[in-house]
Amino acid sequence: MLIQYYENIDNKLAIIAMNIKSSSAVVFLKVPYNVKKLVTIIFTVFIYSFSMNSSALEVGAALHQGDKRKMTGFDFSVSEQFSRKHNIHWSLSYNSLNDVRVEWNNNSLFFSVDTVEALISRQQKLRTYNSFLKNIVFEYQAGISVGLTENKFTWTELNEEKFFSQKKDINAVLAFSTRYNFSKNSAVKLGIKYQPNFSEFGNIASVYLGFTYKIGKQVGY
Repeated sequence: MLIQYYENIDNKLAIIAMNIKSSSAVVFLKVPYNVKKLVTIIFTVFIYSFSMNSSALEVGAALHQGDKRKMTGFDFSVSEQFSRKHNIHWSLSYNSLNDVRVEWNNNSLFFSVDTVEALISRQQKLRTYNSFLKNIVFEYQAGISVGLTENKFTWTELNEEKFFSQKKDINAVLAFSTRYNFSKNSAVKLGIKYQPNFSEFGNIASVYLGFTYKIGKQVGY
């Protein structure tokens, strides 16, 4: 009886494991292709950085609040210093904004916008002996974003389509943030991101709050 009892438990655990595996596969299949592709790119960059014995790779995430009504979003990023001799960094990020507003034909329309951004940045530390202020770093960023989504409005009565953004649209990005380093590995950042002419949406700006963590070799502190 005892042996049969344990065999029943093993069979139930095997069924549960199969269900979990199937559910995970379904969830992965439902992930948009662009997100899968971005995850692959970030993972490739991650492996390449460590294979080249490079400096610390920084991973981060942030929440965005737009200047336009309702607009919110988030981003995931990886970044790294080009070399120990220069205080210049590169970053690659996936960005998603919801309820981006555009005015057209006397109406307010709202869309979701996904992009990949490639930015170059310079970090500037405060020169001070104060234990609190010396952990503050100013970061200036500039680069481009590439569109992953297509947004259009179809006017059925006139059989007319109006595109506000398309895949592979390239737009300029500017950003400034203030970082506070809690340790050699972790930091919190508060900043503003500005896109002066995002496709047909016009200018887009957002304030963001995020957290970063460094993995690998440190270049100093």
